[in-house]
Amino acid sequence: MNILEKNNAYRLPAEWEEQEAVWFAWTTRQDLWKGYTETIQNRFSELYLLCSNFQKVNILCAKNAQSDLNQLLDRHEHKNEIKLHTYETDDVWIRDYGPIFLKHENENRLISSDWVFNAWGGKFELFQKDNGVPKWLSGRLDIENISYSQILEGGAVEVNGEGLLCTTKNVLMNANRIIGNESIDWDEFLQEALGVKSTLWFENGLYNDDTDGHIDNILRFAPGHRIIYASESDKKNPNFIPLKQIKDQLNTYAKSLLKGYKYQALPIPDPIFVNGVMVSASYLNYLVINGAVIVPCFAQAKDKTALSVIKSCFPDREVIGFNCLEIIREGGGLHCLSLNQPLINQ
Repeated sequence: MNILEKNNAYRLPAEWEEQEAVWFAWTTRQDLWKGYTETIQNRFSELYLLCSNFQKVNILCAKNAQSDLNQLLDRHEHKNEIKLHTYETDDVWIRDYGPIFLKHENENRLISSDWVFNAWGGKFELFQKDNGVPKWLSGRLDIENISYSQILEGGAVEVNGEGLLCTTKNVLMNANRIIGNESIDWDEFLQEALGVKSTLWFENGLYNDDTDGHIDNILRFAPGHRIIYASESDKKNPNFIPLKQIKDQLNTYAKSLLKGYKYQALPIPDPIFVNGVMVSASYLNYLVINGAVIVPCFAQAKDKTALSVIKSCFPDREVIGFNCLEIIREGGGLHCLSLNQPLINQ
């Protein structure tokens, strides 16, 4: 049985569809966020508690760290369950190494789509535990896990739930990702493996992005056939040209696959530097949960604009800013930190 015959009844749901839970991974490594470990752990616990106001929260956490995490979580009441699962990860970016959940069109079930994770093209040494998360998590949820030999991170794809998928060439077609699969036809393969109808290709992501340019920093679908895209007006900013290319490509797609879509520009934050290096901060790396959108904020005047723009695209949800000034030091945002589990009716 080929992939298409097995999966053509499945689809990749939009993130604003109802969710069962949101997953995170706890951090204990002292070599990450050097000098900020305690601050980051407090920030993460705040995020978990915030999400629990809206839905169930699951956290992968090493056994020897669970007592400390529970102490942080017990400072406030949980409106919904926060459950710790004994699994030690290498890093926290579960969006990229966790399963890509597919939902059956007619039957009430999920499957786990399990792709190879190699730390964004071999940029970091520790990733074997992360790479094992989909198989472990699918066993925990008692759902089928389908594994592929191709490299694909969850943050590299953005979908509308109706068959359209957006991605960037500089990630999926990067030599550090297509190792052993140089002749792959990604359009056909994504259609077969993820149940999408069409793939919209964009060139690059943000400047100096460790992921090589994940789509979740530059372009997101929103309900009501809307697209929010990152923009930069300063011609001296290294993101000016790649983001102008995004807008130009969107305008081209408006004549075909995105006909009828409304576009909303969202400025990226003013440049943020860590140890003299500009990081890839973006308001688009927001997290959608039941009833809310949690938006990265950076203590800038632009934060207010970002919250207003995102609220206009998610009018039925509470839009909440969340301080990510410390989180961005390791290059990721709220979407990268999280993994949405779609709801199936019991």
